[in-house]
Amino acid sequence: MNWFSGQAARVVLLPLLLIAATVRCLGSYTETSDDQTLAWLFSGVLAVKPITSVPLYMHGYGHLLAAFYADGAAVCWLGVLLGVLLAMATGLVFAVLDRLLRPHLRPALLVLVLTLFFGLAWLEHWLWFSHARVALLLAGAGVLFAAQRPGRGGALALGLLVLGAAWLVRPGLAVLGAVAVVPAALLLAGGWRQAAPVLGSAALGLLLATGLLHWQQTPAEAAARRRDAALTRILDYGQLQPRPRTPADSLGTAAVDLWLLGDSTVVNEGLLQRAYQFDAGHFFGREMPAKLALRAGQMLRDYFPLWLALAASVVAVQRRSRNRWFWLVQGGFVGGLLLLAGLFKLPPRVALPLLDFWLLTNAVFWLKPLQTATPNDPPTQTSRHLKPLMQPWARGLGVAALLLVVFLYAAKTGHRQKVLQGEKARNSMTISLFQHRSRLGRPVRVLAGTNDWLKSLSPFRTYSLGPGPVLQLTGWPASDASQTQLRQALTGAADQTECLRRLAQRPCKGPQPQVQWLLTPEAAQWLNRRFRLANAGVQLAQDAAMLPYTPRGMVRYYCIVPQPKQ
Repeated sequence: MNWFSGQAARVVLLPLLLIAATVRCLGSYTETSDDQTLAWLFSGVLAVKPITSVPLYMHGYGHLLAAFYADGAAVCWLGVLLGVLLAMATGLVFAVLDRLLRPHLRPALLVLVLTLFFGLAWLEHWLWFSHARVALLLAGAGVLFAAQRPGRGGALALGLLVLGAAWLVRPGLAVLGAVAVVPAALLLAGGWRQAAPVLGSAALGLLLATGLLHWQQTPAEAAARRRDAALTRILDYGQLQPRPRTPADSLGTAAVDLWLLGDSTVVNEGLLQRAYQFDAGHFFGREMPAKLALRAGQMLRDYFPLWLALAASVVAVQRRSRNRWFWLVQGGFVGGLLLLAGLFKLPPRVALPLLDFWLLTNAVFWLKPLQTATPNDPPTQTSRHLKPLMQPWARGLGVAALLLVVFLYAAKTGHRQKVLQGEKARNSMTISLFQHRSRLGRPVRVLAGTNDWLKSLSPFRTYSLGPGPVLQLTGWPASDASQTQLRQALTGAADQTECLRRLAQRPCKGPQPQVQWLLTPEAAQWLNRRFRLANAGVQLAQDAAMLPYTPRGMVRYYCIVPQPKQ
């Protein structure tokens, strides 16, 4: 442990070693398809060329990523960037904890506590990788680091720089991360007056950045944001229910249900305003209770070490003093989690960062007054002020309970790692098979329902679908402006239905097909319905000859069958 007797080793070397051990031994797997989708957009796999911006993500990073992908497509530059930012967040949180715990723990015990914190509360961020985690954690870590060092210009500058970097990744989540750590920041700084420069600068910076973003956006970008907000309320939050009035509305709501979002003549702002309604009785009576019950069970199961630590911290704080401000903060965290889980959405990539910040806040409530009251305690010995809280028999019982919790969580993490590794192997094999089938002729690949292929992949390696353009019909990328340019480049038609009709004229069979259609049966059925309404004279049918080459899952190869026009 002599290696970690220095502060720099504990806040830099130790987290880097823990990160390396996690990625090397357990691996790292993308939580959703969004990260690999972003990588394919910035590298040009899903576009005519590497794109430089998307409406909601990675502001300012796009030009840099596109340039790097253009020069070195074999490197997963998005994963490298997010990995560096997440490592920075890890180091900053370790620095905050080290400074908070150092007066009370010997170096060896301090290293053990930091390691336990990483294993029980932080490891998932690397195991289950997501840019959303990066934005949340980096924003909160930057504010905490600066608040813990009031009056130091360098710490303030670093904290604001880190907060800005998080905002560029995902603005809304960066704001959430900064707000979640305000109570801890106030305690670490020593009060409102000391925290004012940090919190005021952070709030002003976020307001200016958000205002500048809205001022610079084009009318098309503003419309895309409104459309995305409405789709989020439908598909993610379950707040709006379909109420189609016409056959065209029914076609549009069916497309939304299947995430077929690229046909702007069918799925547009008019449809979302006209064919969807907020049913308060349904949402508050059925949807919200179901969401809360589901998330409560998942969070208790997945994060039981943190819930136990939170319960212990509440007992420790209350044994020391009665603090109304403490209970107000507890109510704020509980209310915030309930609001997110019930009214909006609380996936693991958001839930665990908030639980981490809650635990850090409670630790500050417990330890900060002791540190202030005993400024002359030597930092190399356990503070005598903590001993009354843990009698010998209680310490023994606590150690036994801790070992049991560590064992159970390690077993759970090992099981999750095996599940993720299996998903990664299946999805990687599926992509490889599809790439092998597409190696000749550079066909245009038309995909729908294949987004799940991109889950549980490594964020630090590149994946390819082989040569030739890829037209993705499902998921949020289908409505991105880059897809209009891609359709224009492929067929000369920006409209999706006309583009697909023209692609349908090209051969889809033979040793070197010009077009490959890989769709779910539901997506193919919807496209056939769309073709009939457009009187396109074509229809999709499953390609029996391609069944041996069909990847696992619900997707199937399809080919075009001519139909008489009406």
